[in-house]
Amino acid sequence: MKLYDSPLSPFARKCKIIIQAKGLDVEIVNAAKAGADGYAAGSNPLGKVPCLERKYPDVALFDSPLICEYLDSLKDPWLPKDGEGRWKAYRMHRIGDGLAEAVYNRRYEVVRDESLHWPDIIERHDTAIRNVVTYLDDIIEYVPSKWSFGSIAVVCALDYADFRADHISWRSLAPNLANWHEGFTNKSEYKATYAY
Repeated sequence: MKLYDSPLSPFARKCKIIIQAKGLDVEIVNAAKAGADGYAAGSNPLGKVPCLERKYPDVALFDSPLICEYLDSLKDPWLPKDGEGRWKAYRMHRIGDGLAEAVYNRRYEVVRDESLHWPDIIERHDTAIRNVVTYLDDIIEYVPSKWSFGSIAVVCALDYADFRADHISWRSLAPNLANWHEGFTNKSEYKATYAY
């Protein structure tokens, strides 16, 4: 298998953490160095990362939650097969992805020419970032403190927020979440995939 990624993508990083944690045999390919235009990611018609090519060339997987679920299913699954535990794990994964999306969208709003900035949209993304981190801080007792289907998305999103939205200073808004996050920073999978 081959995972097309970008080292800075929090979405691709989730997949790489699963690969590392489970010891899966997956080749990691930097899409920017492999594609004709530096953006097309393997067999993904959307041209985004991550993209997982398997032995079936016509059924490459894309969209990070799908790839994460597939990789997770290959060895000692973290995601419950059914029941309330499955939906709680997916919900936490989605919260993490929503945070990463807010950071990503804010970044691409502010790197445009200043005359094209839309202050209301920038503030909307900033508000979403603040809301997610304070929400997670409030429910920290329910956020898994080891690698799980939900925690990978949250960890990757918080690191991405450090990189692209450091003006938020999320740790000062969410000290419980900051302590929770610190518990992952010495893990080998964290260090091996950290690119900021």
